[in-house]
Amino acid sequence: MWLLFLSAAAGLSAALDLPQGYAPVPVSCPTSLDWIRPADGLNPAEAEWVQGRKKNVLAALEGYLDRLGLTDFDVEEYLSRINDNDRANVPILGMAISGGGFGSAFTGTGALRAIDDRLDAATEQRTGGILQSMTYLSGLSGGSWPAVSFPAHNFPTADEILDYWKPDIDRIYTVENDTANTATVTTLFEQIATKYIEGFDIGVADYLGRLFAYEFIPGNSGGLNTTFSDIRKLSKFVNHEMPMPIIHLSMIGEGDPEYDDLWVPRANSSIFDVTPFEFGSWDGSVRAFTPMEWLGNRLSNGQPVNDSVCYQGFDRDSLIIGTSADAFNFWYLESISNDTLGQFAKRSSSPPSTLSKRLTAPSDIDNLAIAFNSSFGLNLTEISYSVFPNPFANLSLSSGIAHDSETLNMVDGSETGQTIPFWGQIQPARSVDFILAWDDSQDASPYDWNNGTNLYNTYVAANNTGIPFPIIPPVNTLMNLNYTTHPVFFGCDANLTTTGDDRAPLVLYMANAPYSAYTNFSFWQSATTREQMGEIYVNSFDIVTQANGTWDEEWAECIGCAVVERSLARVGMNRTSQCERCFGRYCWNGQLDETQPGEMNPNLILDPSVGFDEWNATNPF
Repeated sequence: MWLLFLSAAAGLSAALDLPQGYAPVPVSCPTSLDWIRPADGLNPAEAEWVQGRKKNVLAALEGYLDRLGLTDFDVEEYLSRINDNDRANVPILGMAISGGGFGSAFTGTGALRAIDDRLDAATEQRTGGILQSMTYLSGLSGGSWPAVSFPAHNFPTADEILDYWKPDIDRIYTVENDTANTATVTTLFEQIATKYIEGFDIGVADYLGRLFAYEFIPGNSGGLNTTFSDIRKLSKFVNHEMPMPIIHLSMIGEGDPEYDDLWVPRANSSIFDVTPFEFGSWDGSVRAFTPMEWLGNRLSNGQPVNDSVCYQGFDRDSLIIGTSADAFNFWYLESISNDTLGQFAKRSSSPPSTLSKRLTAPSDIDNLAIAFNSSFGLNLTEISYSVFPNPFANLSLSSGIAHDSETLNMVDGSETGQTIPFWGQIQPARSVDFILAWDDSQDASPYDWNNGTNLYNTYVAANNTGIPFPIIPPVNTLMNLNYTTHPVFFGCDANLTTTGDDRAPLVLYMANAPYSAYTNFSFWQSATTREQMGEIYVNSFDIVTQANGTWDEEWAECIGCAVVERSLARVGMNRTSQCERCFGRYCWNGQLDETQPGEMNPNLILDPSVGFDEWNATNPF
């Protein structure tokens, strides 16, 4: 495949009629626009939308809680109380899907499917309805693909979206001709060339985004002109029938560690929120936001540098998912350093075993850099980051490179070590009560299961900055207490939070694990058959429902206890004895077990007699 980049460069130079639609569009500058909003409370438009969402959440909660049939819990009284005071006490729920490429994208979608009341099996298991009760859905890297794709497609079911995605098509390695579902390397380069000709920086994020868009983004030519801000116009968003997406990016630049002319972000680098309403950061070097539809305009002290022409359309969905998954700097450093530089918290730190299902990045990844250089005259450093015109320059709310630079360099949010996108949801302004965290960041070496490193990293970051979040035990304890193979709640005891009170959300942590299938497949698995997708969906369903309740017939009720927990005190109700039992079984109580755990290499949890070798002989991924 990588040799195709070289022919793409030659083909591009001969192209006369470039496709339109990817480049930002020049328009007249608005005369009455607040270009900058301080990171103080919610965006008024988001706050209004959240208030509208509460009516739908209330209706969904009624059906969900009625199906649960919680013991000694007066559902009617609870609903009446949270409906008081303009629904001020309706719980705010969210889901966060980790990075992890196609693995996380597909297993996370399977988890989302298991909480959707449009799936009869989920309703029967009484987990259906949690999705309809959620206000936020956040994603990062591979997790950003469903987090953008579902809203962009007007929120279909997980089974319906496979007909849009067509995951069985190999869009990376075998494309020879353009179709409605694929594009050649030459065509992808021609598409991003239109942005370059318009005067904008381009790089690997643009290429990756256009490549992934043919699978995940609706619209002609792989959603060539589909924008993230346009989600606000879709019927299910307008009618508050879907959760609001939040995508995480990380900023990188001068002052960060540098290896072979490439920067690597620090653990405390600024994390940026991308929502249909705005782009910006809550803390760090930027404490401000700019309207999403006007992203792509360079500002100084909150005003356009060039007020005679402004741009719209920079926020293409493909750029958002491409940037969120752009870890080219890490991939390149890995390839030239024998995997000693550019290490993710989610990456293996030792050579993969012969039984590992992960594939490493292509060893000749530098040919992509050669193709960019041949086509556009851009060097390795120029293409490694997603470059955004800086809207935060010369603000009192910004500092460092965000204050001084004309551009911002953005990369895969995983590079900061927080691969589960909690950060936007745990900001106090959003007042989130409960987060279902799906982890498929593959941080357990060498078999690429999960050991909780990224969950723990968010706790450390939250604790260092005073953000309310549950205390998370170290990785050894997470593994020794089997929290990476069976679900666990954190924050049930408000004392076990960074602030020692109930301002922190209660977190349900679910890690991808082999229940009925070995789903630790590669980031770079470029095609997945419908049969394999069926196995992935069933495995995720087994995790969420705990094998249709066979592990614990009260498990569904225990999730319900966590869903309502934070809102109980606000409406003057007490935790029931049933929920006390549930939390006694499933909540971390502060216990530590820091003995050195064994290698993370579980057999099938629902059939331990079947090891990977035996299963893989007839189920190759």
